[in-house]
Amino acid sequence: MKRSYLFLFLLLASLVFSSHVHAADATSFDPTKIMVQSVATSSIPIGTVIAWPSTSWPSDADNWLECNGQSISSAVYPELVAVVGSQVPDYRGIFLRGHGSQTSTHYGTVNHTSASLGELQGDAVRNITGHIIDAVAGGKDGHWGSTGGAFYGGSTTVDGADPSRHGPDYWNIYFDASRVTPVADEIRPANRSVKFLIRAK
Repeated sequence: MKRSYLFLFLLLASLVFSSHVHAADATSFDPTKIMVQSVATSSIPIGTVIAWPSTSWPSDADNWLECNGQSISSAVYPELVAVVGSQVPDYRGIFLRGHGSQTSTHYGTVNHTSASLGELQGDAVRNITGHIIDAVAGGKDGHWGSTGGAFYGGSTTVDGADPSRHGPDYWNIYFDASRVTPVADEIRPANRSVKFLIRAK
């Protein structure tokens, strides 16, 4: 009989203890409280370049310099000088490009090749073509056929003031790339401007 009471006592005690443990676990965990830790500047290697979309500076502005070609002192920025030398890169008004080369076949076979690492590569454009068909000068009977692409024709100039003369006639031919492609004072893709900043310290 005593053993039965002892067994019941132990069973009840274990149930009470178990309920307290589960209650403590359930109330101690709050899934709405999540710790968010920002990435410290110290984890970003010195010399890292970022695109910055604002006119204001990052909160740790003292750690960054604009990539505008400015000279830097080894006494102030010793680690950055070890990476880029005595001047930060000047990335104003230019696009950054992955170093190396590869081949694409979207519009024929094209080799895309960068300049040497850190070297400025000038702009370029693919070849622009046009044609002139049946361009014949033969006096009164001479004629020009047609033009296409970047070429177009203008007015006919007859040799002399008298159209009855049998001298050669001239037809003005012009070349205008804007007839076949958008033009500007530089070659560029569609873009949005950002500031390039380099981590200095």
